[in-house]
Amino acid sequence: MTKQLQIVMVFIIVYLSFGYLLYPDLIYTLTDTTHWLVVLCQSLLHVALVCLYIQGLKYFPNSTVTDIYLKMGKWAAIVVLLPFVVNLIGLMTFSLRMHTEAIRAIFLPRTPYWAILLLLMSIALYVALKGFSAILRSAIFILFIILFISLMNTLSSFINYDVYNIAQDKDFSLAFLSDKRFLYLLGFSSFLFLGFISRNTALTSKPFIIASIATTIISLSFVYAPLFIFGQETVVTMTNPLLEARDSVNLGWFVFNRQTMLFGIALIGLVIIANAVMLSMMGQILHNLLLKQRIKASYWMTIIMTISFIIAFWIPNQAMAKKYFMWSTGAQATFMIIIPFTIFIYGFFTRKGVVKNAKS
Repeated sequence: MTKQLQIVMVFIIVYLSFGYLLYPDLIYTLTDTTHWLVVLCQSLLHVALVCLYIQGLKYFPNSTVTDIYLKMGKWAAIVVLLPFVVNLIGLMTFSLRMHTEAIRAIFLPRTPYWAILLLLMSIALYVALKGFSAILRSAIFILFIILFISLMNTLSSFINYDVYNIAQDKDFSLAFLSDKRFLYLLGFSSFLFLGFISRNTALTSKPFIIASIATTIISLSFVYAPLFIFGQETVVTMTNPLLEARDSVNLGWFVFNRQTMLFGIALIGLVIIANAVMLSMMGQILHNLLLKQRIKASYWMTIIMTISFIIAFWIPNQAMAKKYFMWSTGAQATFMIIIPFTIFIYGFFTRKGVVKNAKS
C-alpha cells in the first residue's frame, strides 16, 4: 500500500472525527430545507482549498508548512503558526471533552468523565509520540472498521425511515451562503495536516478529490439519517440527533443489540487518530519555532496534552464544551483559508522570481 493512500485514509478519518457529532447540528441550523445543497457547497469549497493547498506545497518539495513559513521569515511563522497552535489546542481539548461525554453516555454512564478523558488522551499521545508513520499504519485498520460500521448503521436504519419527513424539501435557496455559520463548516475540514507530512512525499490532488467525494456522501448520510427518522422540526430540538437516530434501531440478532454501541466503537477510533494527528502537528511547529535545540517535539506534545487535560477537566458540561468547540471551529476555518492561500501565493511568486528580484 502506497504512502499517499495511507495519507488519504487519515484525511478521511480526521474529516469524519469532527463530522460525527456537530456537523449535522450545524447543517440543521443553517437551513430548514435542501440540506444536501449546504453539504454540496461546503464540499466544493473544501475541494477547491485542497487543490490550492497541494499546488502550493508542490512549489516547495521536501518542505513542511513550518519550513515554508520560516522561509518567509521568522516573524511570519510566529504570527501565523503560533495562533494556529493555540487554536489547535482548543480544538483538541473541546473535541475530546465532547467525545468523552458521548462515549460515556454509550458505554460507561457510571464512570467519571475525567477517567475516560485521561484514557483517550493517553492513547492519542502514545500514538502521536510514535510519529506519523504509526498514525498512517493505524489508519488502515481503523478506517475499514469505521466504513463497515457506518455502512451497517445506514443500512439497518432504513427500517425507521419515513420519506414524508423530507417530502417538503423542495425549496431551492442559497441564503445560507451569507450566514457566517456556513464558514464554520470549513473548520470541519481535514486537509491542513497534509503540509506537515509533505516532506519526501509527492502529493497529488486527484486522490484527495476522490476522498472528498466519499466524505461528502458519508456527510450526507450523517445529515439525512436523523431527518428521515425524526424530521426537521424534531432534530433541531435534539442534543445529538445522529446519536438518537442510531439508538432508534434495535439489532437483536447482532452481538451489539444497539447501534449506538457500534457508533461508540467508531467514535473511539476516530478521536484517537484525529487528536494524534493534531498533536503531531503542534509538536512539529513548536519544535521548529521555539527552543529547537533544547526541547524535543515529544516534550512539547506531552506538555500540550497535559494543558489540554487540565482545561478539559474544568469544563463543567457538554453544552459549554460544544459552545467553545464551535468558536474554535470558526477560528480553524480562518486558518483553512489563510494557510493555503499564503503558501500558494508565496510559492507562485517565488517560482516566478518576483520575491528574489525584490530582495536584490
